[in-house]
Amino acid sequence: MTVTIKCRFLTAIVEDLFLDNNGKMTIEKDFFYLRFSPDNQDLNNKNIGVDKPSICKLLAEKGWGDVSNTIQKISRSVINCLLAKYEEEMENDLGMETVNLLKEPGRGKSKLGKDLWKVIYDWLWEHKFLLWLEVNFWLSWESLAAQNRNWIDFRDNEEMEMGLVSSGKLKIPKVEKEENEPLKLNVEKPYWVVINFPDFQGYLLLLNHGVVSCCLVCPSLAFAVDSRLEEIMLLPQKESLSYQQECRFTFEELGMEKFVAIALEKPLDLPWLKPNEDEEAPELTGKRMKELWQELEKQDNWRVYSQEVEVVE
Repeated sequence: MTVTIKCRFLTAIVEDLFLDNNGKMTIEKDFFYLRFSPDNQDLNNKNIGVDKPSICKLLAEKGWGDVSNTIQKISRSVINCLLAKYEEEMENDLGMETVNLLKEPGRGKSKLGKDLWKVIYDWLWEHKFLLWLEVNFWLSWESLAAQNRNWIDFRDNEEMEMGLVSSGKLKIPKVEKEENEPLKLNVEKPYWVVINFPDFQGYLLLLNHGVVSCCLVCPSLAFAVDSRLEEIMLLPQKESLSYQQECRFTFEELGMEKFVAIALEKPLDLPWLKPNEDEEAPELTGKRMKELWQELEKQDNWRVYSQEVEVVE
């Protein structure tokens, strides 16, 4: 599956920065896409050798002709746009002195020890991107999610005792739901979670975007220690804290909750994905969301499922 989150971020910045000009592409827009793409971070702006790629050559391939004499002016124009839009954010993250140096092309590069665009590139991906992810992370998953509304369901004790479990296996009832209709659950009521991923062997990541927080459900000490799909039919698992403390999945706030599941062939190698006592249900920070996307980019065959839950009285 192609991960496009970085492209979406760059597009969001472009839409925030530049006027549409009746929908036409401008050289500043193309420069921004090329210069601040992680794929091109090692390229120079100007041509150095015949065989070496550069931003100038990439712009020429896009139909802008030879811009080697004006590339510095184009770069300065884009940097000025970024400063005009995000100066306050940059000051908070980088400090006023650095931002002032970004406004002085000659002195700034000498004092900062690197090209000015590189300073802004680092800020975009190490600061701005993380904040953007916290808002757009879940929307991006929704757009990638498979059309399968039966992958998750919630059952209280009474429903479980009415024969939904037999012979060690769960009978998954077919519930007709309106398109995009969220499941409705009661506040302060414990639920079991039924997971159904047919014909898929591998591992599960289960994420929760709650009313007041975002956390990792599986794997976690709180709900699911073992992330193998064959062990995830019913949550919480017996080894988890929520099972041992008999609280199961209990929603304490009214409002909308969102669950996103990612079915993987191989487990991801991130320290915070290993269940531990320091974080019973690890918080999904912007930094961790970025790490998660980077690890997923290393795998091809993974699938996403999404479901909203409305918590009511």
